[in-house]
Parts: sequence; C-alpha cells; structure tokens
Amino acid sequence: MAIIVEPGLGRHRAKRTTGSIASQFRNAAGICTTTGSFIFLFALVIGLIR
Repeated sequence: MAIIVEPGLGRHRAKRTTGSIASQFRNAAGICTTTGSFIFLFALVIGLIR
C-alpha cells in the first residue's frame, strides 16, 4: 500500500496529517504481523505437543 502526496503550496498541514495516518497504519500493521506470528507459532507448538 502506498500513499502518494503531491507537493504543492499551502499543503503542509495535509502532508503532515497524511504522514501521521501512514505512520499509524505502519505501526498497526507491524503490531498485527507480530501478533499473528506469535499466534501461529503458539498454535504450531500446541499442534506438535498434541
């Protein structure tokens, strides 16, 4: 997913908001990926034990 911001005069506030939203999405994606990996490994270990 890519967010493209066109450079222009008077758009500094919009750029900052878009950057903030993009960083929030990046953080959320990282948290989801990490959590998903732990859940997958946990399920794998339980499956191997049983």
